[in-house]
Amino acid sequence: MITVTIAGEPFRVPAGSTLQQLDDLHRTALVFGCRAAQCGACVIRITSGATHLNQPEQDELDVLDVLDVDGDHRLACQCTVFGDISLEVAE
Repeated sequence: MITVTIAGEPFRVPAGSTLQQLDDLHRTALVFGCRAAQCGACVIRITSGATHLNQPEQDELDVLDVLDVDGDHRLACQCTVFGDISLEVAE
């Protein structure tokens, strides 16, 4: 099991879980819209452990570019977690 800390609150999930699966299992501060890297509603900022996430695909990079956010941001709907991470919901 790994720990995903969202806005200071820790959640335990198996390695290889997506943040969508985490949110389906637990009440989190994550907000999802389309769940398909289209709307940008689920922008998060990774505060530690970014190397424990899958690499972003082009669809995600395109949305992040349109939203004009820097490199420590991701779309929660596209993240698979392989180790401990900490994140915040972006404003």
